Amino acid sequence: MKRRVSFSLPVTVVVLAIIYIYFSTIFVFIDGWFGLMSSPGILNAVVFTAVAFMSVFSYAVAILMDAGRVPSTFMPDIEDSSNPVHEIKRKGGDLRYCQKCSHFKPPRAHHCRVCKRCVLRMDHHCIWISNCVGHANYKVFFVFVVYAVIACIYSLVCKASVNVLGTFSCELHCLFIIL
Repeated sequence: MKRRVSFSLPVTVVVLAIIYIYFSTIFVFIDGWFGLMSSPGILNAVVFTAVAFMSVFSYAVAILMDAGRVPSTFMPDIEDSSNPVHEIKRKGGDLRYCQKCSHFKPPRAHHCRVCKRCVLRMDHHCIWISNCVGHANYKVFFVFVVYAVIACIYSLVCKASVNVLGTFSCELHCLFIIL
């Protein structure tokens, strides 16, 4: 299920950071380490581009995918023996009910005050994807984080290798630190 997306400054910052890391890794670090016209340079550029693409793709899906809404028609079946009563009821014994959404909530559903709705298996509201992380998009969000970490480690290794070889010019190094 897709959701409506509007402008978000944190999302813009992440997109700009991804673009910056991609171009600095390809055109500064890999080019300075191997040269982009050599076989190892092309191979490293292709591998990093694939990792960066997967990171961007999973990030876009995490932004666009709905976290999972509680259906407005949800009504807990307290007679169902497969559902333990302690998961349906609160500590006081009454059913879990959202005052803001005006409907019952299943176990692990919580109301997000930013999104103004109840989310199934809500983990948290993430400002970096401008969306809640919940039942429907948890896996995609986790995959994005994994790809982003891999891309950052790859970029760090490329930068460290260029520094160790001493082929990194001072102007480019200062530019990278400033940006």
